[in-house]
Amino acid sequence: MHADRLLLPDLRALANRTVGIFSDYAGEDSSSRYLTYSFLVCSFGSLEPFKQQMATLRKKASIGNKEIAFKDFRMGQLRRMLPPYLRLVDQYVLGLVFTLMVDKSIPSLFGPPGPGTLQQLVSGLEEHGYGSVVPKVAEKLFRVVHITAFLIALLGHQGQKIFWMTDNDSIGETPEKHQQLLSILNKVLPLYTTKAFSFLGGARPFQPRAFEYLDLLSVADVAAGAVAQLFSSIDALGHDKAQIKDGGNDVLRWLCHDSITLKKLCIIVRRDVKGDIVYGPVNFEARTPIADEVFVPMQLVR
Repeated sequence: MHADRLLLPDLRALANRTVGIFSDYAGEDSSSRYLTYSFLVCSFGSLEPFKQQMATLRKKASIGNKEIAFKDFRMGQLRRMLPPYLRLVDQYVLGLVFTLMVDKSIPSLFGPPGPGTLQQLVSGLEEHGYGSVVPKVAEKLFRVVHITAFLIALLGHQGQKIFWMTDNDSIGETPEKHQQLLSILNKVLPLYTTKAFSFLGGARPFQPRAFEYLDLLSVADVAAGAVAQLFSSIDALGHDKAQIKDGGNDVLRWLCHDSITLKKLCIIVRRDVKGDIVYGPVNFEARTPIADEVFVPMQLVR
Protein backbone atom coordinates (compact mmCIF):
# COMPACT_ATOMS: atom_id res chain seq x y z
CA MET A 1 0.00 0.00 0.00
CA HIS A 2 1.07 3.59 -0.60
CA ALA A 3 -1.13 6.58 0.18
CA ASP A 4 -4.22 4.33 0.05
CA ARG A 5 -3.36 3.18 -3.46
CA LEU A 6 -3.04 -0.47 -4.33
CA LEU A 7 0.36 -0.82 -5.95
CA LEU A 8 1.14 -4.51 -5.83
CA PRO A 9 -0.72 -6.75 -8.27
CA ASP A 10 -0.95 -10.46 -7.56
CA LEU A 11 0.95 -12.08 -10.41
CA ARG A 12 -0.23 -15.54 -9.32
CA ALA A 13 -3.80 -14.70 -10.40
CA LEU A 14 -5.48 -17.01 -12.92
CA ALA A 15 -2.81 -19.65 -12.27
CA ASN A 16 -0.13 -17.54 -13.95
CA ARG A 17 3.22 -19.32 -13.86
CA THR A 18 5.51 -16.77 -15.53
CA VAL A 19 6.45 -13.20 -14.61
CA GLY A 20 7.33 -11.07 -17.63
CA ILE A 21 9.63 -8.06 -17.27
CA PHE A 22 10.10 -5.57 -20.10
CA SER A 23 12.60 -2.75 -19.52
CA ASP A 24 13.78 0.30 -21.41
CA TYR A 25 15.78 3.39 -20.54
CA ALA A 26 16.01 7.03 -21.53
CA GLY A 27 17.77 10.31 -20.79
CA GLU A 28 21.22 9.59 -22.18
CA ASP A 29 20.97 12.47 -24.67
CA SER A 30 22.74 15.70 -23.69
CA SER A 31 19.48 17.65 -23.33
CA SER A 32 18.21 15.45 -20.49
CA ARG A 33 19.01 16.17 -16.85
CA TYR A 34 17.81 12.75 -15.70
CA LEU A 35 18.46 9.12 -16.53
CA THR A 36 15.28 7.06 -16.43
CA TYR A 37 14.78 3.33 -16.07
CA SER A 38 11.30 1.95 -16.75
CA PHE A 39 10.03 -1.59 -16.18
CA LEU A 40 6.76 -3.31 -16.99
CA VAL A 41 6.38 -6.30 -14.67
CA CYS A 42 3.37 -8.36 -15.68
CA SER A 43 1.48 -11.63 -15.65
CA PHE A 44 2.97 -13.24 -18.74
CA GLY A 45 0.41 -16.01 -18.90
CA SER A 46 -2.55 -13.63 -19.13
CA LEU A 47 -1.46 -11.60 -22.15
CA GLU A 48 -3.32 -13.35 -24.99
CA PRO A 49 -6.31 -10.91 -24.97
CA PHE A 50 -3.89 -7.96 -25.07
CA LYS A 51 -2.02 -9.48 -28.03
CA GLN A 52 -5.28 -10.01 -29.92
CA GLN A 53 -6.51 -6.49 -29.25
CA MET A 54 -3.16 -4.99 -30.23
CA ALA A 55 -3.12 -6.89 -33.52
CA THR A 56 -6.52 -5.35 -34.32
CA LEU A 57 -5.37 -1.87 -33.30
CA ARG A 58 -2.19 -2.10 -35.36
CA LYS A 59 -4.18 -3.06 -38.44
CA LYS A 60 -6.71 -0.27 -37.86
CA ALA A 61 -3.95 2.33 -37.31
CA SER A 62 -2.09 1.20 -40.45
CA ILE A 63 1.33 1.47 -38.83
CA GLY A 64 2.62 -1.76 -40.36
CA ASN A 65 5.86 -2.93 -38.77
CA LYS A 66 6.46 0.31 -36.88
CA GLU A 67 7.52 -0.02 -33.25
CA ILE A 68 5.79 2.26 -30.75
CA ALA A 69 8.66 4.46 -29.54
CA PHE A 70 8.82 7.83 -27.78
CA LYS A 71 11.46 9.09 -30.22
CA ASP A 72 9.03 8.57 -33.11
CA PHE A 73 6.03 10.49 -31.73
CA ARG A 74 6.42 12.95 -34.61
CA MET A 75 4.71 10.29 -36.75
CA GLY A 76 1.03 11.26 -36.91
CA GLN A 77 -0.32 7.71 -37.18
CA LEU A 78 1.65 6.70 -34.12
CA ARG A 79 0.40 9.65 -32.05
CA ARG A 80 -3.20 8.95 -33.03
CA MET A 81 -3.01 5.32 -31.94
CA LEU A 82 -1.26 6.18 -28.66
CA PRO A 83 -4.40 6.82 -26.52
CA PRO A 84 -6.14 3.57 -27.55
CA TYR A 85 -2.83 1.70 -27.13
CA LEU A 86 -2.45 2.95 -23.56
CA ARG A 87 -6.09 2.09 -22.82
CA LEU A 88 -5.47 -1.47 -23.99
CA VAL A 89 -2.44 -1.71 -21.71
CA ASP A 90 -4.59 -0.51 -18.80
CA GLN A 91 -7.42 -2.91 -19.60
CA TYR A 92 -5.57 -6.11 -20.48
CA VAL A 93 -2.19 -6.14 -18.73
CA LEU A 94 -1.99 -7.24 -15.11
CA GLY A 95 1.10 -5.79 -13.49
CA LEU A 96 3.13 -2.78 -12.45
CA VAL A 97 4.88 -0.04 -14.43
CA PHE A 98 7.85 1.15 -12.37
CA THR A 99 10.10 4.07 -13.33
CA LEU A 100 13.21 5.29 -11.54
CA MET A 101 14.54 8.78 -12.31
CA VAL A 102 18.10 9.65 -11.30
CA ASP A 103 19.63 13.11 -11.45
CA LYS A 104 22.65 13.00 -13.78
CA SER A 105 24.70 14.91 -11.23
CA ILE A 106 24.67 11.75 -9.08
CA PRO A 107 27.45 9.54 -10.50
CA SER A 108 26.62 6.36 -8.61
CA LEU A 109 23.92 4.83 -6.43
CA PHE A 110 26.30 2.21 -5.04
CA GLY A 111 28.77 4.13 -2.94
CA PRO A 112 30.26 7.51 -2.06
CA PRO A 113 30.94 10.05 -4.84
CA GLY A 114 34.26 9.83 -6.60
CA PRO A 115 35.96 7.65 -9.20
CA GLY A 116 36.69 4.91 -6.67
CA THR A 117 33.10 3.67 -6.52
CA LEU A 118 32.70 3.46 -10.28
CA GLN A 119 36.07 1.76 -10.67
CA GLN A 120 34.97 -0.89 -8.16
CA LEU A 121 31.92 -1.60 -10.32
CA VAL A 122 34.10 -1.87 -13.43
CA SER A 123 36.49 -4.21 -11.64
CA GLY A 124 33.63 -6.31 -10.27
CA LEU A 125 32.24 -6.88 -13.76
CA GLU A 126 35.67 -7.87 -15.08
CA GLU A 127 36.15 -10.33 -12.21
CA HIS A 128 32.83 -12.01 -13.00
CA GLY A 129 33.63 -12.44 -16.68
CA TYR A 130 31.55 -9.62 -18.15
CA GLY A 131 34.58 -7.92 -19.69
CA SER A 132 35.87 -4.37 -19.71
CA VAL A 133 33.36 -1.50 -19.85
CA VAL A 134 33.49 2.24 -19.29
CA PRO A 135 32.31 3.41 -15.84
CA LYS A 136 28.96 4.84 -16.99
CA VAL A 137 28.00 1.50 -18.59
CA ALA A 138 29.01 -0.34 -15.42
CA GLU A 139 26.83 1.98 -13.33
CA LYS A 140 23.89 1.56 -15.70
CA LEU A 141 24.21 -2.22 -15.65
CA PHE A 142 24.25 -2.31 -11.86
CA ARG A 143 21.24 0.01 -11.64
CA VAL A 144 19.22 -2.03 -14.11
CA VAL A 145 20.13 -5.40 -12.62
CA HIS A 146 19.41 -4.33 -9.04
CA ILE A 147 16.05 -2.80 -9.97
CA THR A 148 15.13 -5.96 -11.87
CA ALA A 149 16.13 -8.16 -8.94
CA PHE A 150 14.16 -6.00 -6.51
CA LEU A 151 11.03 -6.15 -8.67
CA ILE A 152 11.33 -9.93 -9.08
CA ALA A 153 11.65 -10.30 -5.31
CA LEU A 154 8.69 -7.99 -4.75
CA LEU A 155 6.25 -9.43 -7.29
CA GLY A 156 7.49 -12.91 -8.13
CA HIS A 157 6.37 -16.01 -6.26
CA GLN A 158 8.01 -19.27 -5.31
CA GLY A 159 8.34 -21.63 -8.27
CA GLN A 160 7.39 -19.14 -10.97
CA LYS A 161 9.37 -18.63 -14.17
CA ILE A 162 10.99 -15.26 -14.88
CA PHE A 163 11.33 -13.88 -18.41
CA TRP A 164 13.14 -10.54 -18.83
CA MET A 165 13.35 -8.65 -22.12
CA THR A 166 15.60 -5.59 -22.23
CA ASP A 167 15.98 -3.28 -25.20
CA ASN A 168 19.08 -3.47 -27.40
CA ASP A 169 21.45 -1.50 -25.26
CA SER A 170 25.03 -1.00 -24.13
CA ILE A 171 24.56 -3.31 -21.13
CA GLY A 172 23.74 -6.29 -23.35
CA GLU A 173 24.72 -5.27 -26.86
CA THR A 174 25.84 -8.71 -28.04
CA PRO A 175 24.38 -12.18 -27.39
CA GLU A 176 27.43 -12.96 -25.25
CA LYS A 177 27.06 -9.77 -23.18
CA HIS A 178 23.35 -10.44 -22.77
CA GLN A 179 24.05 -13.92 -21.40
CA GLN A 180 26.52 -12.40 -18.96
CA LEU A 181 23.86 -9.86 -17.97
CA LEU A 182 21.45 -12.67 -17.10
CA SER A 183 24.21 -14.41 -15.16
CA ILE A 184 24.83 -11.27 -13.11
CA LEU A 185 21.10 -10.95 -12.40
CA ASN A 186 21.10 -14.55 -11.17
CA LYS A 187 23.92 -13.68 -8.75
CA VAL A 188 22.30 -10.45 -7.53
CA LEU A 189 18.80 -11.89 -7.02
CA PRO A 190 19.66 -13.74 -3.75
CA LEU A 191 20.52 -10.36 -2.21
CA TYR A 192 16.81 -9.52 -2.37
CA THR A 193 14.94 -12.78 -1.85
CA THR A 194 15.21 -16.39 -0.75
CA LYS A 195 12.42 -17.45 -3.14
CA ALA A 196 13.38 -20.20 -5.59
CA PHE A 197 12.27 -19.62 -9.18
CA SER A 198 11.95 -22.51 -11.60
CA PHE A 199 13.48 -20.59 -14.51
CA LEU A 200 15.31 -17.29 -15.02
CA GLY A 201 15.90 -16.27 -18.61
CA GLY A 202 15.43 -13.50 -21.07
CA ALA A 203 16.01 -12.03 -24.48
CA ARG A 204 16.69 -8.92 -26.47
CA PRO A 205 14.09 -7.92 -29.09
CA PHE A 206 13.64 -10.77 -31.54
CA GLN A 207 14.40 -10.66 -35.26
CA PRO A 208 12.23 -10.67 -37.25
CA ARG A 209 10.19 -8.32 -35.10
CA ALA A 210 7.71 -10.00 -32.76
CA PHE A 211 5.17 -7.35 -31.84
CA GLU A 212 3.54 -9.45 -29.12
CA TYR A 213 6.77 -8.68 -27.23
CA LEU A 214 7.66 -5.28 -28.68
CA ASP A 215 4.26 -3.80 -27.81
CA LEU A 216 5.00 -4.63 -24.16
CA LEU A 217 8.56 -3.32 -24.36
CA SER A 218 7.09 -0.09 -25.75
CA VAL A 219 5.28 0.49 -22.46
CA ALA A 220 8.65 0.95 -20.79
CA ASP A 221 9.99 2.96 -23.74
CA VAL A 222 7.25 5.62 -23.72
CA ALA A 223 7.20 5.89 -19.93
CA ALA A 224 10.97 6.37 -19.68
CA GLY A 225 11.05 8.88 -22.53
CA ALA A 226 8.12 11.01 -21.36
CA VAL A 227 9.29 11.23 -17.75
CA ALA A 228 12.88 12.12 -18.71
CA GLN A 229 11.75 14.89 -21.05
CA LEU A 230 9.16 16.36 -18.67
CA PHE A 231 11.40 16.65 -15.63
CA SER A 232 14.34 17.94 -17.65
CA SER A 233 12.04 20.66 -19.00
CA ILE A 234 10.71 21.44 -15.51
CA ASP A 235 14.26 21.91 -14.23
CA ALA A 236 15.17 24.12 -17.19
CA LEU A 237 12.00 26.21 -17.55
CA GLY A 238 9.94 25.74 -14.39
CA HIS A 239 6.65 23.92 -13.81
CA ASP A 240 4.46 26.45 -15.60
CA LYS A 241 6.60 26.63 -18.75
CA ALA A 242 7.68 23.00 -19.01
CA GLN A 243 7.20 21.48 -22.45
CA ILE A 244 6.91 17.98 -23.85
CA LYS A 245 6.56 16.72 -27.42
CA ASP A 246 3.17 15.89 -28.92
CA GLY A 247 2.08 12.52 -27.63
CA GLY A 248 4.04 12.88 -24.41
CA ASN A 249 1.01 14.37 -22.64
CA ASP A 250 -0.96 11.21 -23.41
CA VAL A 251 1.70 9.14 -21.67
CA LEU A 252 1.89 11.49 -18.67
CA ARG A 253 -1.89 11.52 -18.25
CA TRP A 254 -1.83 7.72 -18.42
CA LEU A 255 0.76 7.69 -15.62
CA CYS A 256 -1.60 9.76 -13.44
CA HIS A 257 -3.96 6.87 -12.76
CA ASP A 258 -3.85 3.20 -11.89
CA SER A 259 -6.28 0.93 -13.68
CA ILE A 260 -7.94 -2.04 -12.01
CA THR A 261 -5.21 -4.36 -13.28
CA LEU A 262 -2.20 -2.13 -13.98
CA LYS A 263 -0.48 -0.05 -11.30
CA LYS A 264 2.10 2.70 -11.83
CA LEU A 265 4.87 3.98 -9.60
CA CYS A 266 7.62 6.52 -10.27
CA ILE A 267 10.52 7.26 -7.90
CA ILE A 268 12.94 10.17 -8.25
CA VAL A 269 16.49 10.43 -6.86
CA ARG A 270 17.89 13.97 -7.13
CA ARG A 271 19.81 16.72 -5.39
CA ASP A 272 17.97 19.37 -3.40
CA VAL A 273 18.92 23.06 -3.29
CA LYS A 274 21.63 22.27 -0.72
CA GLY A 275 23.17 19.62 -2.93
CA ASP A 276 22.05 16.75 -0.71
CA ILE A 277 20.68 13.61 -2.33
CA VAL A 278 16.95 13.12 -1.70
CA TYR A 279 14.44 10.64 -3.05
CA GLY A 280 10.74 9.90 -3.04
CA PRO A 281 7.66 9.05 -5.12
CA VAL A 282 6.41 11.25 -7.93
CA ASN A 283 2.64 11.77 -7.85
CA PHE A 284 1.44 12.71 -11.32
CA GLU A 285 -1.76 14.75 -11.41
CA ALA A 286 -3.59 15.81 -14.56
CA ARG A 287 -4.41 19.53 -14.73
CA THR A 288 -7.46 19.04 -16.92
CA PRO A 289 -9.84 16.05 -17.07
CA ILE A 290 -10.56 13.96 -20.13
CA ALA A 291 -14.14 14.42 -21.38
CA ASP A 292 -15.10 10.75 -20.95
CA GLU A 293 -12.92 10.09 -17.91
CA VAL A 294 -14.78 8.32 -15.11
CA PHE A 295 -13.57 8.01 -11.52
CA VAL A 296 -14.49 4.69 -9.89
CA PRO A 297 -14.29 4.82 -6.05
CA MET A 298 -12.96 1.61 -4.52
CA GLN A 299 -12.82 0.48 -0.92
CA LEU A 300 -9.45 -1.09 -0.17
CA VAL A 301 -9.46 -3.84 2.42
CA ARG A 302 -6.37 -3.80 4.62
